[in-house]
Amino acid sequence: MKVITDIAAHPLLKVIIGILIFALIGAALVTFFEAKENEQFQVLGDAVWWVLVTMTTVGYGDKVPITPGGKIIGILIMFFGVALLSVFTATVSTIFITRRLKEGRGLEQIKFKDHLVICGWNFNGEQILTSFDQYKNKTTTVVLINQLSEESVTDILNHFTRIKIKFVRGDFTKEMILNRANVKVASAAIILPDTSAGLASKSDERTILATLSIKAINPKIKVYTHILEYENLSHIRKAKVDDVLLSDAYTGYLLAAHILTPGVPQVIDHLISEDNGYRIDRAEIPNTFLGKTYRELRQKIEQEKNAITIGIGQEQEGIHLSDILSDDYSYLDKFIMRKFEQAGRGISEEGKINVQINPPADTILGEKDFLILISQGD
Repeated sequence: MKVITDIAAHPLLKVIIGILIFALIGAALVTFFEAKENEQFQVLGDAVWWVLVTMTTVGYGDKVPITPGGKIIGILIMFFGVALLSVFTATVSTIFITRRLKEGRGLEQIKFKDHLVICGWNFNGEQILTSFDQYKNKTTTVVLINQLSEESVTDILNHFTRIKIKFVRGDFTKEMILNRANVKVASAAIILPDTSAGLASKSDERTILATLSIKAINPKIKVYTHILEYENLSHIRKAKVDDVLLSDAYTGYLLAAHILTPGVPQVIDHLISEDNGYRIDRAEIPNTFLGKTYRELRQKIEQEKNAITIGIGQEQEGIHLSDILSDDYSYLDKFIMRKFEQAGRGISEEGKINVQINPPADTILGEKDFLILISQGD
């Protein structure tokens, strides 16, 4: 029943089925009139061939009806066949145009998997896309959810042609919009203070709500947020965000550094600028260096690569309280769980990344480690 319902709801399939039915009926009628007097129409398949050739106005002339009844059927097939093919062409054109309009207006259902979702938009959005664009060796698929104008979205798509980008229009705090962006199979989400909808004053509240909604749809997704107010930091962490960036978090340090350690702010600005060719990067540790020291790998890279190592990082697995609490929960176990929940951490924590800057030279490199370095170019 569901298959029949889907066919009935699809306009192109309905037209194709209509053409096939018309061809079969026409073939049966012409066979009825021609079979006894015309050896060209002894088989139904020959009649179907003749009907399709006549409908498409190809007119090979390899088969021709000779009876009055057959000729009348031929005339009807010519008129109604051309009309049916016109309906088919119009239906195909309508489907493609509708799909294109939906895509341009952000109404298309996204089919991506393991993609990045960027919720909201401000001037930082373009910097994020620029950073992804610079990593030419990494294929990134991005879905934007915001309420920008069609002209602005078109400009973004035309500017970042090397990134596969789709657009979803709407409020990213609503589950329906998130489902249209296929968040349930996305790998990561970035939530920006949104200026596209004129709700910048409520951006932190919307960021918290969106984080809760995204995590409810896809608990495994990594969510990274940007908030404006310090007092909302604890709330966003309770929403199980994977990491958060606070506006102006380092402004005081940088201003003081201009006076206390001149040159240091300029180095930081140089490293994070988009145009100078240098960047702080991550690199996997070659298998040949697993079990060896950080000193050996650092010397190898500095001798052979145009890069400077500055540290190592480790992928740490999450903490699950169920692994350390007793099987029959005691009063102390319940107290510990309650404190974790009050802190917004629940009974399990997602994996975190631990970074060591300039670790001891004799640090042994393991499988979960990765290298942090300053690189130039790719």
